[in-house]
Amino acid sequence: MIITTTYKTQSEDTDIISEMVLFALWRSWDKTKKAIHLNHNTHNARSTAWHIAKTYLPNKSQQINYFLRKVLNLKYINKLSVGEKITMTGVIEETLIVAKILESLGISYHVGGSVASGIWGEMRYTQDIDLVVDIQESQIQLLVNAFSPRFYISEIAVREAIALRRSFNLIDNETGWKIDIFILDDDPFQLSRFHRKKEISVNDMGESLNFSSAEDTILQKLIWYRQTQKQSTQQWRDILGIFKLQQSELDFTYLQVWAKKLKLSTELELALQESSY
Repeated sequence: MIITTTYKTQSEDTDIISEMVLFALWRSWDKTKKAIHLNHNTHNARSTAWHIAKTYLPNKSQQINYFLRKVLNLKYINKLSVGEKITMTGVIEETLIVAKILESLGISYHVGGSVASGIWGEMRYTQDIDLVVDIQESQIQLLVNAFSPRFYISEIAVREAIALRRSFNLIDNETGWKIDIFILDDDPFQLSRFHRKKEISVNDMGESLNFSSAEDTILQKLIWYRQTQKQSTQQWRDILGIFKLQQSELDFTYLQVWAKKLKLSTELELALQESSY
């Protein structure tokens, strides 16, 4: 890897050499090991918040409320029906729970967002799990029944999401995880992205999940970065992380073709410069 003067480290307090060593370590791991570490890291972060709540707050109600405020946006907390116990799960464990329900209904999906970028690039904590799913109107009632009562799910929101090709939320009443479900639409890029999904083994038991490919995760995050008027430092950091970790493994032609179609060529070129790709 040739480091240029335009290279940008993932954080200001990390020097280039240290970052290169870290990415070299991650590059030596296979995808299963990466998924196991990502799950472990997110599980530990949530467990720490729960430990603090139990240590410093006097009753269960306060403890649960503290934990939920740490792992969920406030506007979602009042939708939950949490009992007397919070179950700790990492992000991969939680995604497997949701994926297995979708698969039991014959609903295809792929994992995107920060979970996908954590597999292909730099690992980080996330509060949300993003899934793109191909749900038909005829499957709505089956879907609602399958996720209830463990998950908060609104049939009205599901119907609106399918009709408008938008998204709806699932929230796990047992763990506090929020899952954003994006409905697959007929946009050419989204269809290409969906058909290029990659099945990856995510634990030592041989269980697997379908992920948005590295190239498509970059392109989708470039779209989101543009939608924030290029203000989302986290989206940009995720993009650079994938370039730095994947390097020659990426299909550069595919990236160039779709960046041109999506009018993202300028943003792609800057990402290439700042990652020394």
